[in-house]
Amino acid sequence: MKPAQTVLKKGNLLLIILMLFISMTSFHQQAQAAEPLTVGVLAGSDVEGNNVNIHVQTNLPNKMKFFATITGPNGYNEEIKLKVKKDGKLKKTIGELDKGTYEIKFQSYQPKKQTDSMRKIIGKKGGNLEGDLVNKKKVIKFTETINITTPSEKELQKAAAEKQARIDAENAEKERIAKEEQAAEQKANEEKEREQQEAQDSAPAQEQGQIKGSYSGIYHVPGSTYYDRTTNVKEWFNTVAEAEAAGYRAPKR
Repeated sequence: MKPAQTVLKKGNLLLIILMLFISMTSFHQQAQAAEPLTVGVLAGSDVEGNNVNIHVQTNLPNKMKFFATITGPNGYNEEIKLKVKKDGKLKKTIGELDKGTYEIKFQSYQPKKQTDSMRKIIGKKGGNLEGDLVNKKKVIKFTETINITTPSEKELQKAAAEKQARIDAENAEKERIAKEEQAAEQKANEEKEREQQEAQDSAPAQEQGQIKGSYSGIYHVPGSTYYDRTTNVKEWFNTVAEAEAAGYRAPKR
């Protein structure tokens, strides 16, 4: 009887071990099989001055990889990489953007480009991902629009530079006009002085008196014999009386 009991006990032990193995395998498979995940996101990015604080709440697993394409005014286009945080958030700050409206397009990497640990959760080909935000390729896509109303520092500097350039141009134009006016005034004064000098040089002798008083003490009236010959004029007189009063006498012939 003892040998039979020993065989029975061994058989029972093998059966128990087999059942335990099957049970553990089933449990392991269940643990490995992730449940369907209906994707949900809440985009709440905000603007602080000229900085955009990307802030998106999701129900996605930690370290799931995303990228975002940001487009905006003046041909702005930038792509950034993101990862889901432990709390399910996508977060990043983008600084010094110009004033205007921006569109942020979020997109998850394809399942094959996610990590092995991530594919165990979302499925090898992303089969566990569900919801309106998941396309046929099992890529998550959603879009957010933000508006910046405050001019950036770059825009302010550009506006200040343009204003200063206008002021400099206006001042340069005023200076040019002032110089032209000054030159014109100087030219007019010079012309006036020249005309005055010419008028003075061409003034008739009678302005100084018609009667010549020579160093010989003789006066000569216009038309007299020695009038034109007398060049050593000492004084000029308007009348004979003035010449005689000054001590001059008439020529003898």
